[in-house]
Amino acid sequence: MDKIKRFFKYDFFIMLLDIIAVNASYFMALTLRFSINGRLDPLLGKYFDTVIYFAPFYTIICIVVFFIFKLYSGMWRYAGIGDVNRVFFANVISSTLHVIITVLFYQRMPITYYVMGAAIQMVAIAFIRFAYRLAILEKRQITKSNAANALVIGAKENGSQTIKLLNIGVQYRPVAVIDCSDLDVGKLLDGIPVYGKDEFERLVTKGKIKAVFLADVRVDEEYRNKIRSFCKDHGIQFSDYTAFFSFKGDNDSFSEIVNTQSSQDLEQKKSIPFSPPDIGDSEINEVVEAMRSGWITTGPRVKLLERRLAAYIETGKNDYDTERDSDRWSNRVVCLNSATSAEELNLRILGIGEGDEVIIPAYTYTASASAVIHCGATVKFVDIQKDGDKASHMPEMDYDALEKAITTKTKAIVAVDFAGIVCDYDKIFEIVERTKSLFTPKESDGKPLGDISSRIQKSIGRVVVIADCAHSLGGSRIFNGERKYCGAIADFTSFSFHAVKNFTTAEGGASTWKPIDGVDNAEIYKMYQLLSLHGQSKDALAKTKAGSWEYDIVGPWYKCNMTDIMAAIGLRQLDRYDGLLDRRIEIIKKYDEVCDRLGIQHLVHHTDNMDSSNHLYIIRIPNISIEKRNEIITAMAEQGVSTNVHFKPLPLMTAYKDLGWDIKDFPNTFDYYHNLITLPLHTKLTDDDVSFIVEKLEAVLQS
Repeated sequence: MDKIKRFFKYDFFIMLLDIIAVNASYFMALTLRFSINGRLDPLLGKYFDTVIYFAPFYTIICIVVFFIFKLYSGMWRYAGIGDVNRVFFANVISSTLHVIITVLFYQRMPITYYVMGAAIQMVAIAFIRFAYRLAILEKRQITKSNAANALVIGAKENGSQTIKLLNIGVQYRPVAVIDCSDLDVGKLLDGIPVYGKDEFERLVTKGKIKAVFLADVRVDEEYRNKIRSFCKDHGIQFSDYTAFFSFKGDNDSFSEIVNTQSSQDLEQKKSIPFSPPDIGDSEINEVVEAMRSGWITTGPRVKLLERRLAAYIETGKNDYDTERDSDRWSNRVVCLNSATSAEELNLRILGIGEGDEVIIPAYTYTASASAVIHCGATVKFVDIQKDGDKASHMPEMDYDALEKAITTKTKAIVAVDFAGIVCDYDKIFEIVERTKSLFTPKESDGKPLGDISSRIQKSIGRVVVIADCAHSLGGSRIFNGERKYCGAIADFTSFSFHAVKNFTTAEGGASTWKPIDGVDNAEIYKMYQLLSLHGQSKDALAKTKAGSWEYDIVGPWYKCNMTDIMAAIGLRQLDRYDGLLDRRIEIIKKYDEVCDRLGIQHLVHHTDNMDSSNHLYIIRIPNISIEKRNEIITAMAEQGVSTNVHFKPLPLMTAYKDLGWDIKDFPNTFDYYHNLITLPLHTKLTDDDVSFIVEKLEAVLQS
């Protein structure tokens, strides 16, 4: 019965317009066909009777076809590409039937009659629907001016949904929102101001509210009953939408949208992830283009990314045109499949292996140490400074302990730019220069790798400084009196482009190095290529040249090259990188303000001589135990905020305890770790998210 009423209220009028349109279209087509200089051709009469006799049958055919293609039942209210397609195909089918039936049962009409009739009919049918739709929308806007003022109780998703439902119709105009949690007071929800729950009566009176819609599933029964009673006493319509959303307007019905799931489906609890990747359309489109290009392994995009990273490391500019002088930027950076691979290949290039020692801070991630072990060398941990560096609070190595740890077996030091904060490389280089008498370079074994390793060690002539810059692409420091970017400070550097890093290629990493006297950059680059591609003397790109299929295996080495798909992400990430770093700085400033107010120690990412890449935000809660720290992390998670710990010191890990290391030998490292929490710091955070995190942190710490 409702469908019949609906048909006669809306669709019957459309059908009448269709009947007029389909008949008028072909009469107009016939007239135009036989109109000559403003006069009608006498041949018109020959065909006129056919059009008259066929018109009733064609009208029925069109109505049936239009019903089949669903051109009624409200199509004109919600127009989209699917509706356009239905209009098009319905007219094509009906016009085709017009041709077939007239030819078979009446007479063959002129071709121009068929073409013009079909075209006019299609335009007319489409115009009727979309013109009617525009008229309805205009009517709705005019009628909306007489709508009753409405108040929505409930912010977030279900409050927004209620506002949208009310705006669809013409009976109600939402003018205010109440947030019972008071978290969003003073903000706007879909353009509507948000107030606190204590302002209900004032808003009803001042705003001349005629209807109240309850959409907050968390409202307690006492407040719900209070609102309901007030509305009843003052003659105000009250609708409880916490179980379902229901609205009936002049032309639309959203009745019985029942919540068949739990009430949490109506208003989802806020949940802030710890470190999601920031991937946009530009990265996605570049990956698609890479896949379409046919280059999905190491190819031109990897080489371009290497050149652009080389320019970024030297200049700090992410928009430098490297292709104007590509030779200058080639053979400077090697992109690989991970930072761990980059760290290991750095050691391999240096010839570090069995019998050698590499000094590493005990406060780092396992990749810093595992790469040393993979090469057969010995890890030698040193403790950090008490409470970290005095200026940045970063868990930086104790440089006195570092100098004492250097022996005749020491071949390298791995400095870790933790959280994006750049180490004091001036001090590190002073130490390795003072102890260079202890260093004995490796002799060549006559093989390609052994030969280049020996020449590098002899040229450097001291313990090699390797930077673990997994966190610090874009970081910089005043070094030797000049600002240098990470990658241009240490002898050799590794970067991480893992999904959680500021700059990502999903997985991935890179190696780079400073120029070495007597060893050409191209030679070093070539050795990295050999080490990363099974020792194969040509990569896939080189073998595409005519007649260049043949290659050699120089050594039985590794497989850790980057692909063009990964590089495609990196190229577009680099385009946006300055903006990503700036956004991180904005978030850090907000965190700094609340931590300083609460007396919580935190990392200092920017000092007079250092600018961090702003990768992690570490706080240390005073006077708490590990157990209390873990309780805080759990409480934050229950409030919807994911936090973390960076890092659990390596001497606490089973693999390193099995190698004989004991955390008791690193008291500063353990002390730094035991009360540490890492807050979310990423560019997907909104200002509201940051405020939410700060609010929850303060509440949890005061509970």
